[in-house]
Amino acid sequence: MNRTRSLLKRVKHLLGAGPYLLLMGIFFEALTVVIRQWISIPISLSLEVQVIFTIPCLIICLLGMIWFHRSLNLIKGNPLQGKKKLITHVPFCYVRHPLYATLLLSLPPLVIIWFSDLLFIIPWIIIILLSHCLVPLEERGLFKEFGQAYEEYRRIVPPLIPYKGAGGKHYREHVNESMDG
Repeated sequence: MNRTRSLLKRVKHLLGAGPYLLLMGIFFEALTVVIRQWISIPISLSLEVQVIFTIPCLIICLLGMIWFHRSLNLIKGNPLQGKKKLITHVPFCYVRHPLYATLLLSLPPLVIIWFSDLLFIIPWIIIILLSHCLVPLEERGLFKEFGQAYEEYRRIVPPLIPYKGAGGKHYREHVNESMDG
């Protein structure tokens, strides 16, 4: 029993809020499928257009899986003789939560494309809003672990949408300047 709890605790620590976001996404998408019986905002997309729009979503999803795999390798190899270190290079150079970013940028557009209904924008917006509530809960532990270094990283690198470019690179430059000065 303790081994199972320990395993669940390690998985929860590793995945963070990801499973909750995924479950909420599935729930809201399913709810939208039910609501679609009464309300619908159909869009006309031919099969060719659906396939063309699907390709970038699948590429983003594939790159996200590679990001996530790379993140796991960084995290596994990170303890450095028992010391924990804040990881701020690729993929964490662009967003603090690459897995969540991938889910938000690739899966909802696929649902919109294949159901051909703009009604599915509503759960996407809800998921984005909820992710902005869950991410700070997860980051409390990171702040406790890394303190001011994480706060500075958080200030420079965006959580989900990479709108600041290579923020992690700027963070490392800032840290190096602080150490030199």
